[in-house]
Amino acid sequence: MRLPESILRITSRYFLDLKPETKRRVKLQNFNQARSIGLLYKERGESFYILVKQYVKYLKEEHGIRDIMALAYIDDKQIPFWHVHKLEFDYFSKPDLDWRLKPGGSAVNDFIHRDFDILIDFTLEDVMPLMHILAKSRARFKVGAWNEQKADMLDLMIDIPENSTFDQYQQKLNHFLTILNRKQDAQPV
Repeated sequence: MRLPESILRITSRYFLDLKPETKRRVKLQNFNQARSIGLLYKERGESFYILVKQYVKYLKEEHGIRDIMALAYIDDKQIPFWHVHKLEFDYFSKPDLDWRLKPGGSAVNDFIHRDFDILIDFTLEDVMPLMHILAKSRARFKVGAWNEQKADMLDLMIDIPENSTFDQYQQKLNHFLTILNRKQDAQPV
């Protein structure tokens, strides 16, 4: 017998280890300095998947970042046809969760243990399995939307209005991750 969703979330918060990984080296980086990027998101349908796919393309073409991995949580037992394993996209779903909502499997473990230069969290709400991955990831610089529950997990939180679209969020991300830690050309005196 499965617990109701609300009770499961409450018990998950108590039992799931959401303490940030202590063995990671935090390093402030922008898109021009990054060589690898991880994207974390909750599956919301084919149109959202296409937006994430376009964002991966943008990162490759505009910033020359070749090592990109996107990991999606599919809150269902059935895997949508568009989410078939692809080179830069992976997923996990409800059957990959234990009773605490802790995700398992090779896709999750590989993602957690990769030393991404930047990890971008596209989830605006509290999704316990994704929060666990965010907390345990060894990524050097973690970025996401402002969320009190994720304050210890993220190195940079971007304040966006509650009803923001993916494009608005993406524009703010691009702005900050382009200007952040930029080295200015020295001017002769």
